[in-house]
Amino acid sequence: MASEPQFQSTGGRRSDRHSFSAEVQFRAGNRRANVRVQDISKFGARIEGVFLVHEGDHFFVKLTGMESIEARVAWVEDFQFGCEFEKPLNDAVLDALLRQN
Repeated sequence: MASEPQFQSTGGRRSDRHSFSAEVQFRAGNRRANVRVQDISKFGARIEGVFLVHEGDHFFVKLTGMESIEARVAWVEDFQFGCEFEKPLNDAVLDALLRQN
């Protein structure tokens, strides 16, 4: 019997990305900035920022109407980076964010 993958893959991803454009608060240690989320899924987001981050860095992001979410930098390219949320967003929370956008 073939083993099932741990996560359902969508084009190499665990979940579909959704177009999302919002300015949010970013906090890593004593660094704070407003950054722009470009797309989002229940597992993470693509963020456009103005300062240097590195793969593996941990930070908090504050989306409108939500408590801060802890995340980890998964990749960095120029002034954009991808992050993985420490705890995936609940489907209902993701749906509410997408309706606001």
